[in-house]
Amino acid sequence: MTWEGIGWRDPKDFAIVMGKILVALAGAMLLTGVLMMTLPYSDYTPQTPERVIVVSVFYATWLLLMFKLLFGTFIPPGMFKASEA
Repeated sequence: MTWEGIGWRDPKDFAIVMGKILVALAGAMLLTGVLMMTLPYSDYTPQTPERVIVVSVFYATWLLLMFKLLFGTFIPPGMFKASEA
């Protein structure tokens, strides 16, 4: 398999995109950790409201940071437009 088949121009392009994804992941982990320290919850076992809040914040933060780092904006323009088929 060649680099052209994957869709990357070169290995440097791949490394930059993966670096941005990992930075977004680290930012989401950091914000989630801060949230867990500041909120007055102590029960993070599965199927509790505290766990739902923490997991939701983690994934929402990761998504928004990835959009910001990859596209330059938190929500890409035209993302929610319906296709005209």
